[in-house]
Amino acid sequence: MNLKTLATVFAVILLSALIPGLSAPVAGQATNATDPPVEQVRKNIQVLKGLPESQLFLEMNFVGDSLGVHCDYCHVKGEKNPQTGANTWLWEKDDKRTKLTARDMMRMVLELNRTKFNREAVVTCYTCHRGSTRVERMAPLPPRDFTKEALERTTTVLPSPQEIVTKYLSAVGATQKDALSKAIMMKGVVERSTGSFPFEVVSKQSKKLLVRQTTPSGVITQGTNGATAWTQTAKSTTPFAGDSLKQISQLAVLYSAVKLPDSVSAASINVVKVDNRDAYVLTIEEDSTHLTQWAFDVETGLLVRFVTVTNTMLGPLNVQWDFGDYKDIGGLKVPFMIRTSNVAAFDTATRKFNDVKITPTVDDSIFEMPRPAAP
Repeated sequence: MNLKTLATVFAVILLSALIPGLSAPVAGQATNATDPPVEQVRKNIQVLKGLPESQLFLEMNFVGDSLGVHCDYCHVKGEKNPQTGANTWLWEKDDKRTKLTARDMMRMVLELNRTKFNREAVVTCYTCHRGSTRVERMAPLPPRDFTKEALERTTTVLPSPQEIVTKYLSAVGATQKDALSKAIMMKGVVERSTGSFPFEVVSKQSKKLLVRQTTPSGVITQGTNGATAWTQTAKSTTPFAGDSLKQISQLAVLYSAVKLPDSVSAASINVVKVDNRDAYVLTIEEDSTHLTQWAFDVETGLLVRFVTVTNTMLGPLNVQWDFGDYKDIGGLKVPFMIRTSNVAAFDTATRKFNDVKITPTVDDSIFEMPRPAAP
């Protein structure tokens, strides 16, 4: 990997750490020099050949979550780093029988999906394991009355997707014509397992976003003007385009004052529990490998959860946004708490805002990629 490629990969890592949900290409689609197949980067890859390198970390966390285990269940630890005290890992070693078994199980899953489900990852590690190394064979007792539950479901009349969106707009106070043109400015902290750090967001409904976070390694700033996207550190500024731009534009929507999908005409509807409350979930197929889910509280109409799902070689990778602590600011109700999570436990981050402003105008130049300093 040359220095230019390494710099680009490092920038992607920084961006994904700042804004969860920035995913890599799915397995099977074309990759480039910045995201090579994992076997070109790592040693002793026997099963997951063709998987983009950037997906390996989350795929392994997905497997660990499915079995309820940590990395050392299959992988060998080395000596601690004398400078940081952190564990080192000998990922390529096959000393543990559990790793060899895991390979066989992955081959079984891939072959089953290839021969029975047209290569779609319908069956995954979680399908059977459900968070345990033991696979259950018996149904729990006493049994549920599925006949009664089915009758209750058939008597429930669900609203249309547009009716759900209309109730949401009314709930947040966005029925006035100018609400969708307003920008939002938020300041607070982001709480991670590594500590609590300052966090600032400026978002405009036209899919423009500026995010600034202070980290132990310095300030990271990321932005998009709706046409291009970029991330900046003290050392460099890196542009992003293509799929990354599409995903960052989606993040601009999630940070905006009024959060809406582009279209709900093809959305399917079901009812789930979110924090022990009923919520209508609109599921939207974005393309053959991506879908989004928007969960609105049945009683209040407020958006309480958003989920993106990316289908990969071993199964779906989901990123979840939870919204809470709604407060009225300038006639609009906005969430003062936003929590993001994915299959890696230490990626979970909770953003708590203490200074939120709604403004009809904002200088659009702040969303533009900074020009490099003159030599």
